[in-house]
Amino acid sequence: MRTPHRFAPAALLFAAALVCTATQAQTTYRWKDASGNVHYTDKPPPTSAKEARTVTPADPAAPRDLTKIPRVDPPKPAIATQQPPAVGQPPQPAVGDIQKQLEQNREYLRKQRNPKTQEERAKRDAEQCAVWRRSLERVEAAEKQDGPKRPTAAERKDLEQTKAELQRNVAALCR
Repeated sequence: MRTPHRFAPAALLFAAALVCTATQAQTTYRWKDASGNVHYTDKPPPTSAKEARTVTPADPAAPRDLTKIPRVDPPKPAIATQQPPAVGQPPQPAVGDIQKQLEQNREYLRKQRNPKTQEERAKRDAEQCAVWRRSLERVEAAEKQDGPKRPTAAERKDLEQTKAELQRNVAALCR
């Protein structure tokens, strides 16, 4: 018995590819308006358009001629910038930037000397120390577990690293 529809999927796929190719090759119009602005559209330009013409889409497989691409100069900065420093010298910041940074530093130090800020920091540090100490106790308890809940070699290594980090944190911040 012969199957007559054996090539049907391939034929459908070929037809779909042809339709896609045909729809891709649409006509594009290039035209200038009264202000001299260039427009590219898929609809015909208005009758008042200057220099109207059709543009065929470029073949993606064709090599591009880079000599015909217009060169565009980078935009000039609107604000004049200071001259670049001579070779070997670090750039000098603007005086206004230095003054602004100094004022921000003074404000930060003023806040740090504030008794209320110092109380809040001491309270946060005490809470963090309590959390680290509880975590250290749990790690030590997990290291001592025996029986079926005994940690594997990889888990013991992780526990040792965690314990060492917690001990460093407690030693550095907690009194």
